Amino acid sequence: MKKDRFSAFFDAIMAIIMTIGVLGFVQPEGTNWSDLKDLSFQVLTYALSFFWLGIMWMNIHTLWHDVKVISKGVMLANLFMLFFASMIPFLTIYLGKNITAIVPQILYGIDVILISVCNHISCELLKKYNPSLESKIPKARIGLLINISIIVIAIIIGLTVAPSAVMVGIVLALICVFVQMIKNRRNGK
Repeated sequence: MKKDRFSAFFDAIMAIIMTIGVLGFVQPEGTNWSDLKDLSFQVLTYALSFFWLGIMWMNIHTLWHDVKVISKGVMLANLFMLFFASMIPFLTIYLGKNITAIVPQILYGIDVILISVCNHISCELLKKYNPSLESKIPKARIGLLINISIIVIAIIIGLTVAPSAVMVGIVLALICVFVQMIKNRRNGK
């Protein structure tokens, strides 16, 4: 398959996934500002999901700029990544309605980890057929390890101390990925 066709498919699916979560919001009964307070956690989790997926998409887009060859393994890894990403709208709404419960926090955290692992596998397979990516992959690998480490620690804290630690961990991981992305862009990578 040609890179452009696969990229267009990936972009279209990600755009749908990133926006569909807002459809699960329950319309408030009233029209006062106070009637919106019930949506606050849903909006918060939607924003987290939207920007997490958006930054991931930006990083993938930057990496794929130099891709010349894609293999079936890359397509499969990205298909699994899209599958786990497609769970984000459901988990976003589930978490937004149950912000203090451990099960939605854990499921959301595990899904984010699975998306990151699939992204890493895709990068490793891309490097195999695209030697020009060799310099970009180590930084992606470090970012992945930091991302997963933060979320795993947050899940452990969530299980033992406070369930909302998982969401806090995902926010911290998002900030780390964002800072790394800015550093890479400043360095011209």
